[in-house]
Amino acid sequence: MLSEATLATQDSRDSASKGGELRPGGAVVGASPAVAKSVLILFATETGASEDVAKALGRAVEQQGLTPRVMDMADADVAELSSVDVALFVASTTGDGDAPYAAESYFAAICADDAAPLDHLSYAVLALGDATYEHFCAAGKRLDDALAQRGARRLLERVDCDIDYEEPAAAWRTAVLGSVSQQPLILPTDDAPRGPAAARSEKYRLTEATVIENRVLTGEGSTKATRHIALAFSDTSTAYEPGDALGVFVQNDPRVVTAVLAAGGFVPDMLVTLKGEQISLREALHLYLDITSVTPRFLESWAELAQSQALLEMAQASDPGVRATAMRQYHIVDIMREYPACALGAQTLVDMLRSLQPRLYSIASSLKAAPGQVHLTIAPVSYPLWGEVRRGVATGQLCERTAIGTRLQIYVQGNSHFRLPAPDTPIIMIGAGTGVAPYRGFLQERSAQGAGGRSWLFFGERNQSTDFLYEAEFAGFLATGALTHLDTAFSRDGTRKIYVQDRLLAQAEHLCRWLSDGAHIYVCGDAAHMAPDVDRALIRVLETGMGLDAASAGAYLGTMQAEGRYQRDVY
Repeated sequence: MLSEATLATQDSRDSASKGGELRPGGAVVGASPAVAKSVLILFATETGASEDVAKALGRAVEQQGLTPRVMDMADADVAELSSVDVALFVASTTGDGDAPYAAESYFAAICADDAAPLDHLSYAVLALGDATYEHFCAAGKRLDDALAQRGARRLLERVDCDIDYEEPAAAWRTAVLGSVSQQPLILPTDDAPRGPAAARSEKYRLTEATVIENRVLTGEGSTKATRHIALAFSDTSTAYEPGDALGVFVQNDPRVVTAVLAAGGFVPDMLVTLKGEQISLREALHLYLDITSVTPRFLESWAELAQSQALLEMAQASDPGVRATAMRQYHIVDIMREYPACALGAQTLVDMLRSLQPRLYSIASSLKAAPGQVHLTIAPVSYPLWGEVRRGVATGQLCERTAIGTRLQIYVQGNSHFRLPAPDTPIIMIGAGTGVAPYRGFLQERSAQGAGGRSWLFFGERNQSTDFLYEAEFAGFLATGALTHLDTAFSRDGTRKIYVQDRLLAQAEHLCRWLSDGAHIYVCGDAAHMAPDVDRALIRVLETGMGLDAASAGAYLGTMQAEGRYQRDVY
């Protein structure tokens, strides 16, 4: 395992600024401590990680005798920075280097050419991301640059964290405290849970659920095998709201574990240390470590062991896009096979790997309709690589290796930015494929409430005969009036491909009447293609149905987003 100081600065080559340096005691070379009268802590989050870090920082700042405010950037106004001395930012990156959707307006405001100067402000940025992506920590970097351009003074260098962010985030927090407090640091005692299982349970507040249903939704002949999975909570007090996500911890495929062990020439029962506990190598690889994703850290470490110049050049490629593309062409086992390393120790391998992360799935149910249960809609992922069929770590288990009665470790991840409005408010729901999942929950909720608000669903998939997910249920909602309109787009059924955005354009005038009545818009699905296409289609809908020009239509959508009337859950 890399040391805390090493992890905290491991991505310094990607930093946009080079003015300071983290020291073990938290001091910053080239920066003098700020006398903090008011501390504002802001986070931008997609999966809850940045929020957790920000709240932990808030508690630590409070222990220093200061009074912090912790806010979601989605609910904050950039103008508030004018009234504080110190602002501490924790920002996640999502999609193609984007800020979390709910925080986009905040980023746009602080990056605007006419943004107010911030010469009085001292700040620090912690950026969270995934090092396997091309635009690693891009949102945090953009925020850091914008603040510096407005004249704000860095308390310390930005720290860019991979998904194993706990140790570098802790080092950053200590450095921040040393910069904003004139009092001796009050640091928490080292009472962290010992062992990977305890650490995971503490971080995510895990509970268990039992699989009670696991069935294929698609019909015979479909190109997909999308599944409906129902879980019963072990703790019946577990609660969620429609629009929330379920975090699921899965296990690596035993066949992949065996392949990694064989490629390294390891004895499965040999002991390794993980988070302060000794466990077998097989257990570590099966339950706790990501043995699929190739990261820059793994590449550099393996290149040194294998004495491979080719791998080293790949890891240190100046173009992040080239590096990310190259890494996607391999899994861990492929690197181990193609570039054998001499004298590889089991602990050395373990220290190269990241923690196995939970997977988040949009919840497809309402507790009012299914008490004590949570439902998911999951499409399996598979693809050829190096002459083998590779499967998604999570979907491979959930769709192929999870029998009725299987117990899973889960947690509820709230999503306050994807919520139903008042029961009498009209809603417009737009989704493709498994993106329909939260809308099943929305309609169950409204049906159980006896809500009077109108609802309109736009759903897209490939073929109507095989891929119309939850067709009978949506027909039932239409029959009872819980669903007012249903427009479908099955892209492979005709000579010309039709998508949900085409259906939106065809209903432009009708949609605009709903918007004038206060309707809320929801979008769920693919972040790379579907969501941007829908956004562009909505601009055209407003141009056609309201007679707006493109700029005014964009501003209209921006206002809807700021008011919480345009919400997206994309992945």
